[in-house]
Amino acid sequence: MTAAPFRLCVLGSGSSGNCVAVEGPAGTVLVDCGFSPRDTRRRMESMGFRPADVRAVVLTHPDSDHLHTGWTRSIGGLAGPRLLVRRRHVDAVRGRGFERGWIDAFDDAFDCAGIRFEPLPIPHDSLGSTAFRISVGNRCAAHATDCGRPTERLVQFLRGADVLLLESNYDPPMQLASRRSPFLIERIMGGSGHLSNEQALGIAETIHRAQPLSALVLLHLSRECNCPRLLDRLYHERAPALAARLVVTSQRKPSRVLEPAEGLALATLFDA
Repeated sequence: MTAAPFRLCVLGSGSSGNCVAVEGPAGTVLVDCGFSPRDTRRRMESMGFRPADVRAVVLTHPDSDHLHTGWTRSIGGLAGPRLLVRRRHVDAVRGRGFERGWIDAFDDAFDCAGIRFEPLPIPHDSLGSTAFRISVGNRCAAHATDCGRPTERLVQFLRGADVLLLESNYDPPMQLASRRSPFLIERIMGGSGHLSNEQALGIAETIHRAQPLSALVLLHLSRECNCPRLLDRLYHERAPALAARLVVTSQRKPSRVLEPAEGLALATLFDA
């Protein structure tokens, strides 16, 4: 039997826009829509995804690099894709010009286009962000960006995914040496902003030890305070097993297409 479709592609990730295309059995869902509809269409088509198949946009949080206001003309209506938003974020999304009738609020797990989304609130600025376990059957990917800080709850939530998409925003020495304001540096590094390279590495190593990842996809690299070459060196020196599975995303172009593999069957009392 042919497995149901389940493909992911990071269309771009960074401070100027974030979007992941997730193709499932009954269509495609975008996780965030931080690029204009025209740019998103171009990126999707370049990677073999059909824009007409988009059924919904699932939002991690309503920052402008995750929710482009150009989508106010493309979401909703009689046939447009729905905007799925954590209940806490609905007012902020409406404040950016999105009509309430276009929005479906969630707090708990939901299904869309044959894909299961399980959310976890995570700390980020005042409203927080949302991590997701994304699955079709027992094939699973996990997505976490704008995480604030590493927590045991987040690590446990992400465990068991075959493909892990995780932010790795900044290198601490580069951040501290930047010309950014002390306020911005504290916001990013203070526990409610973003994960550093070392924090992301620690999370990934813990998850990989529990169940090996087939791909580790690093998201949301800072243009000023990070560098793909630095990440490549970090992983080759500290985690060579993960270095072979590393996908470092770019603001300018999509990643390769990823297909999560079948997960391990969960043990039961009757397996003893």
